[in-house]
Amino acid sequence: MLQRLMRGLSGPLQGSPVSGDTQAHLSLVAAACLHLHTVIPDSLTVMATAQTLSKVEGDTLQLSCEVTRQTSQHTHVSVGWYLRPSDDPNSGPRDLVTLSRDFVLRPGGQYRQRLSSGDLRLDKTSATSYRLTIYKLQPTDQGEFYCEASEWIQDPDRSWYAMTRKESEKTSIKVQPTDRDFSIQVTTERRAYTAGEPLELRCTIDAQNVPERFFSVSWVFSSSPVAVIGPSAVPVLGPNYLEREATGLLTVRKESPSVHLLKLQRLLPEDSGKYICRVTEREKTLTGDFIDRSKRSRNVQITVTPLRSNITVSLSSNTSEIMEGETVQLTCVVSSTVGPLSVSWQWTDKEGAGPAVNVASVDREGMVTPGPTFRERSTFGEIRVERVRPDTFTLFLYNAFPTDEGQYRCSATEWSPSGTAPDWIWQQIGEDSATKTVTVKSVESFFFVSASSRTPSVTFGDSFDLQCIVKPRHNPNVPAAVTWRFLPAEGDGEFRDLVTFTRDGTLQWGDQLLGLGTRTTVDRTPTNTNFRLSITRAGRKEAGTYQCAALLYRKNYDGTWSTVANRTSNPLGISVLQPVSKLKVHKSNQSLQFLEDSRVRVNCSITSQTSPDSQHAVLWYARKAEVGEPDELLLKIEHSGAFEYGAYAEEERLRSRVQSERLSPRLYGLTLHRAETSDSGTYYCLVEEWLMDPDGLWYRLAQDSSGFTHVAVRQPVVKLQVEEAESNITVPEDGSIRLGCSILSQSSKDSRFSVSWYVYRLGQEEEDEQECVFSIGHDAVFGNGNCSPTEEPGPNSRLQFERATSELYSLTIQKARSRDAGNYYCHVEEWLLNPRNAWYRLATNNSGVTIVNVMEQVSTLQSVVCSNDSLFYFVFFYPFPIFGILLIAVLLVRYKTRSSSKNQDGKNGAPLLWIKEPHLSYSPTCLDPPALSLHPGSVE
Repeated sequence: MLQRLMRGLSGPLQGSPVSGDTQAHLSLVAAACLHLHTVIPDSLTVMATAQTLSKVEGDTLQLSCEVTRQTSQHTHVSVGWYLRPSDDPNSGPRDLVTLSRDFVLRPGGQYRQRLSSGDLRLDKTSATSYRLTIYKLQPTDQGEFYCEASEWIQDPDRSWYAMTRKESEKTSIKVQPTDRDFSIQVTTERRAYTAGEPLELRCTIDAQNVPERFFSVSWVFSSSPVAVIGPSAVPVLGPNYLEREATGLLTVRKESPSVHLLKLQRLLPEDSGKYICRVTEREKTLTGDFIDRSKRSRNVQITVTPLRSNITVSLSSNTSEIMEGETVQLTCVVSSTVGPLSVSWQWTDKEGAGPAVNVASVDREGMVTPGPTFRERSTFGEIRVERVRPDTFTLFLYNAFPTDEGQYRCSATEWSPSGTAPDWIWQQIGEDSATKTVTVKSVESFFFVSASSRTPSVTFGDSFDLQCIVKPRHNPNVPAAVTWRFLPAEGDGEFRDLVTFTRDGTLQWGDQLLGLGTRTTVDRTPTNTNFRLSITRAGRKEAGTYQCAALLYRKNYDGTWSTVANRTSNPLGISVLQPVSKLKVHKSNQSLQFLEDSRVRVNCSITSQTSPDSQHAVLWYARKAEVGEPDELLLKIEHSGAFEYGAYAEEERLRSRVQSERLSPRLYGLTLHRAETSDSGTYYCLVEEWLMDPDGLWYRLAQDSSGFTHVAVRQPVVKLQVEEAESNITVPEDGSIRLGCSILSQSSKDSRFSVSWYVYRLGQEEEDEQECVFSIGHDAVFGNGNCSPTEEPGPNSRLQFERATSELYSLTIQKARSRDAGNYYCHVEEWLLNPRNAWYRLATNNSGVTIVNVMEQVSTLQSVVCSNDSLFYFVFFYPFPIFGILLIAVLLVRYKTRSSSKNQDGKNGAPLLWIKEPHLSYSPTCLDPPALSLHPGSVE
């Protein structure tokens, strides 16, 4: 504001002194402006809801606007409503009505009458709310409404200034009119035409709700009806235009509900004149009657001048050079024409020296006629002419031959009709031509086949691809049959066909199948230039030389085929190798000691292998101490699990004792049961790694041996010990001599003992002579020891043997005699059963000496009786049976006497006393006389 005041005063102040009043006034204004600028904040806000409303002409519209401010100064607010019309978005907004800062309503220039009539109102409904009301909406009220507020302040000079001005969000209002009036207009691109050109006239109906109303349109030319289109859009033609419409030279249609088209093709000079569009609306009244209202357009003058030809021809091709079998495509474009055209195609050699040969022609009606030379090819579809557009003609020569090479000429003739259909009179009004040279290259000269592979050497189970490149690109009319051939590395020297891609795209498998046909795949690129042979899981049978052969064919126009060329690629050698072995066996050496008859375990551990599918054959060898002797094969476990014993196992009778186990997939064990000392030696395993090739055959990949295990099998440590304490005993003659033999320790819990007693007799001349008294073998058989007793065992033997425990033995000599005196000791032999179930003597030991003295006695009656067996039985045994027999006889006589004196049978009499023979028990090994004893039940 200060700047505006300064600009207003700048003119008079320049070049003249400033009065005191003016200076005071400027100071006051500057102070007031500075005060306003620095103190009063901008707090004005204008808010209205943004929305889109649809109304009908005559409806009422109400919009509200909120205007707020927060200031301590004395300011006024002016609020106005504005409309930006939608029919003219480039014009400025219209001022509807404004409530000024001094609360005076001021309508816009166009709305003054509506405000005075009450159709336009602006009400302040609250301290901050302003409502706009428009009654009887009109179509011109359509557009965007918004509210604008300004905040005013009064300067000290009593003038008002707007501090700020803001607008609200806009509300879009659409008003649908209810007007029934309409207007029509006829339009065209131009009014001057040349004969043969098309004419388009459009009749546009300008009205409200055209789709919901019923209009009929009539086209009139120089007072002559052309066509009538009713509400159903079906045209009714005038009599003079029926023939032109039937031949497609007249078109009448309804492009949209409000636009109707009249189109005349190939204008004639007679078509010059005035064209009129008449529109009639039929409306139904409230009484049910129909009222027709008609309007006509202004006259449209059309001038058609006679035809003058400016025909030009241009000829182009898809390419100047093509390969044999491809398509020659020549496009002839005829421009600057107005009349019908006829086109002809001719061929000459490249130099143009030879006669022109007619290829094909197209007459004015579009009929295609092939030339005599190309008629046969045309019948097979090899020659085709198309009229792509009215001015564009295309010639196609399919499956081009090298003889099709040369110059092609396109000649176009323009015609003009005169008169009326169908009796037209045609006149040639122009002609032009153009040439194009086409080169057809022979495929045979470019036919080339090569083979390649990125992996000339693969491993068993790997895959490899072979590429066969065939050049040039595939052409359906000049196809190639490609065959993969194979010469096995172990073959007979002749290539055999694997697979053939026939010329029609099918596959034909040969007699030679790789991988049984399941691991061989073939494919080709869409252009048929790359034929790939893929082998998966290659094996020995896939190793060899591969070669690709291609046979080129040409398709003749009559459908037959002829061979053009045959090519063979370079040979490809493919080697299929066994995989590198990763087999490793644990090689640490160790020494093991075992007792005889124990179990010997030797392990063979595989630390790494080539493949998770590897199988192993394990061979166990034994090396004895003899130098120069070959290692002996104990047994072999095949990779299939079959078990086979070696010759050494048969010779050493190990078959029943040796056992091999597979403890885990990589751990094998050898077990010798009931080990013998002869089993001592060095043991190791030899592992063979086997893999299955892709053909399902097993092959040995590698072998490795383990470390050496030195096995020592020994007999048990000798621990035999017999009590060696010496003793001295004295027994009377005929007494018993008891000799003990106690084993204090033994070498094994399974030990058996052979015990013998020896004696050095008193009075022997040689002390080294000893006499065997008694022996019992380890098999518990008397006399089966290491000596032969002088006294034979039997019932009359004086010797009595007793084994109280497994370690305590005793021998009793009954009826000692004086010659039994001497030095006695026991000799113990420790026996063990070896793994072959044969007993062997492990150790021997002698006990201490027992000195035996026998005292002689004087003979008595008892000794005399007891020393004579006959006398002993006579005195102690025979009297008892005799006495028993006598007692039985007495009792029997007595019983007979009592029975005879009674009349009864003796049912209630006393039972008889039966006396059985006395029971004698004796021991065959006892030297005492048999003892007489009565047992219970011997007397009943």
